Amino acid sequence: MSKAIKTNISDSKPDIATLLVGLTRSLYRTMRSASPNCSFLEMKTLTIVHEQKNPSMREISDELGISSPAATPIIDRLIESKDVIRSEDENDRRVVRITITAQGKKTFEKNRNVIYDAINKRAAILSTSEREELVKILKKLHA
Repeated sequence: MSKAIKTNISDSKPDIATLLVGLTRSLYRTMRSASPNCSFLEMKTLTIVHEQKNPSMREISDELGISSPAATPIIDRLIESKDVIRSEDENDRRVVRITITAQGKKTFEKNRNVIYDAINKRAAILSTSEREELVKILKKLHA
């Protein structure tokens, strides 16, 4: 963790944003140590491609919150690692579609499992009632 985050977390009343960002960074570092060749944006891109089934470059960039030209190097790295393939849309040659490969599914599942295991390990220190309350709070935040 960075010094600023450690300082804020040790405060008597850390804010929610600081705690969530700190947890997210910790989970990201856990994923990176298990799979050093897959960046956070690459994992997020694999998640989008896995969930949306052949999204366009535009759909990926919109989901990532970046421009299409900024998404291109991410896709290029995933193509180079054989995690995705790029193809033209059958109905509109101007549209580029991205498809996850068998290798990409393995990469996605490995990293997802690492993150899920890290979350579950951290949650194991909570009592059953604390976990139930946390689930209730997270559902409320998602709503």
